[in-house]
Amino acid sequence: MNDMHQELAGYHYRLVGPAPAGESAFYRPEELKSREYLHTLLLLSGPVKEQYSAYKRRQTLQAVKLLPPGADASGYTEGWEKSMSLSFVILREGSYGNHEPVCLEQPLEHHPVIGIPLMDMGAEILEKQTGSTLQQMKANLLFQELLITLLEGSTGPQESVHELAIARTVEYMERNYARSVTREQLAEVAGMSPDYYSRLFKKQHGQTPVECLTGIRLKQAKQALLSSKDSFRSIAHSVGFADEFYFSRKFRLVVGMSPSQYVRQVKSAERIVSLQHHLTGHLLALGIEPYGALVNGYYPLRLKRTREIGRLRPDLDKLAAVEPEVIFTCEIYDEQTQQKARMFEHLAQVVTIPFRDDWRTQLRKVALATGREEAGEAWLMQYELKVQRIRAALSSFTEGKTVLIVGVGDGQVCLLGRRNGGEVLYGDLGLQAPGGQEDIPLFRETRIAEIYGYNPDILLFASLHNDGSPHTVQAIREKMREITEDARWMDIKAVRAGRVYSLLEERHLYTMYTAFSHNLLLDRLFELWGTELSKI
Repeated sequence: MNDMHQELAGYHYRLVGPAPAGESAFYRPEELKSREYLHTLLLLSGPVKEQYSAYKRRQTLQAVKLLPPGADASGYTEGWEKSMSLSFVILREGSYGNHEPVCLEQPLEHHPVIGIPLMDMGAEILEKQTGSTLQQMKANLLFQELLITLLEGSTGPQESVHELAIARTVEYMERNYARSVTREQLAEVAGMSPDYYSRLFKKQHGQTPVECLTGIRLKQAKQALLSSKDSFRSIAHSVGFADEFYFSRKFRLVVGMSPSQYVRQVKSAERIVSLQHHLTGHLLALGIEPYGALVNGYYPLRLKRTREIGRLRPDLDKLAAVEPEVIFTCEIYDEQTQQKARMFEHLAQVVTIPFRDDWRTQLRKVALATGREEAGEAWLMQYELKVQRIRAALSSFTEGKTVLIVGVGDGQVCLLGRRNGGEVLYGDLGLQAPGGQEDIPLFRETRIAEIYGYNPDILLFASLHNDGSPHTVQAIREKMREITEDARWMDIKAVRAGRVYSLLEERHLYTMYTAFSHNLLLDRLFELWGTELSKI
């Protein structure tokens, strides 16, 4: 329930207008002629400017201002295209059944639900006010109807509309934090006056819009401090601060330490937690076994001291129990985890590694955030040397041949792409997939008949959504049996040449898009295909 509903519920209202010639002053009783009791209901209307609209569309905004006696209405109409005022008195029932006038002390503001014909209702009331006594009575009834409409719209459903409007402005801040963002811009996105918007925002979020914007900018600055080598000045400008000195003061005020101290603290952290398997793999490549991580059958790592903080997704209680200092995550969550994501920041510093970055960039960012830059570059150098060595060693076996990676799961068959082993085979080793299938980013579900149609020279089977459970393992075996017992199976070149290989037993250990798995996959491919060299 908003301020207008709380203030107006329970009173009686009488519209006050000039009496036409020859008619009694029905709406101006002697005892109410004094302006000390005359309130104003100000109806306002105007469109949102397109450049500030959250969804780039024009939309007519409406507002209602209830002004106490003596208030100057002209001071409230600035910025609105249309305005209309109605004068009225507020009455309450006295001790002996009589009605006494009441005066509001402060102006009230209300933003009706979109769709209420506010200005049309006001125009009809004004028109009837200047008519006969009967028309004036109808005007007063219409005025009561208008008030009821506003009061009904100021309860629960209106609060939901306001919550959505405020949420749009937070989204706007998160998208535009690097630009100059003013309170007036945000108010127009919400469809409210600046003052009303600020009050409502603080009521909902416990802070002002400016404080919220500063928090968003500092959050982005933290990520940049840990994942880039940019100067403080560059980072300050990139997140919307005018200069690095103001940025440093704000950072110290909010975070409790300088940006330099913050970076040193995070890079020296020991209780590091990973919320995704691929980030766990990057940490392991750098020689860091995470203090906490997801532990399940999908990624069968042999971790010695890592504490489980969840299986399929993070468990907040388990995560809090390990008292993490730093949490590594990416920006993409499933629906259940997304609801918890904001809580992560209350438990530890969160380092977000963009999911869409290539794996080498991800590894470098993890290395930078953990103070392992040299180790990261050394690892990558050794990996590149291994790629060159294995690529040269296998060239006589792979030259001129196509390779297809097929993912098999519970009732599913897919062609696996770059982020499921393809980065090593098609990228590092330079192998070719039939029909350009190496360009698949993740995987593409397919029919068994399509595999036969591609007719690859080398066929590699890997897991798809394999958690290692007896049910899934059995389902994959049945699907493999369906594939290999088909009459077309023996027509595939890879089958006839004995070049069919399986990575199914280790589930996703070799196909996770991470430095640790890519290194293992190189070794495994050399082990599988190296024995073929003696046959050539």
